Amino acid sequence: MNHRTHIFFSLFFLAIIYEIFPILNSYVLYMIAGVIAVIAALIPDLDHPKGYLSTGRNWYLIHLAIRRTTTHRRWTHSLLGSVIFTIAVFPIALVWGAPLNIIPFFIGYLSHLVSDSLNPTGVNWFYPKKKTYGLKLIRTGSKREEYFQKIILVALVGLWLYDGLYNGGSLFRGP
Repeated sequence: MNHRTHIFFSLFFLAIIYEIFPILNSYVLYMIAGVIAVIAALIPDLDHPKGYLSTGRNWYLIHLAIRRTTTHRRWTHSLLGSVIFTIAVFPIALVWGAPLNIIPFFIGYLSHLVSDSLNPTGVNWFYPKKKTYGLKLIRTGSKREEYFQKIILVALVGLWLYDGLYNGGSLFRGP
């Protein structure tokens, strides 16, 4: 999947989880959680030379370090990778005085794995085991991916409208 798909899907995935568990908004506001989830959703592709973050100056050294340890869709695209990165950002969250910010980080990271599971290559969820899991529905860069992006974006806006009309805008207001 490309970065736009991961961005839209992470916001949608996060909104669904926040709707199911509204208590989360008491800990990390959805608006802040959305930014965190989007960044986290882009991190697994630091293992790819053309990943959205890999080409930026701020992430380039991290990309190089990761590329020394793996190829694309190995440990960074696994539950192990999600735990490693979540633990790695925890000290930053502590310094900022917001340790619970790791919740939307983890959700955003998982959203990347879920959306990549729609790809024929699949995801190595249980790395270091070799088996990958994928539904083979959407190839990266295909028309299907473009349609998927549009569907997710419409669903996300629909969820936001539903929240505003029937939940009193719980996603966009504080506790």
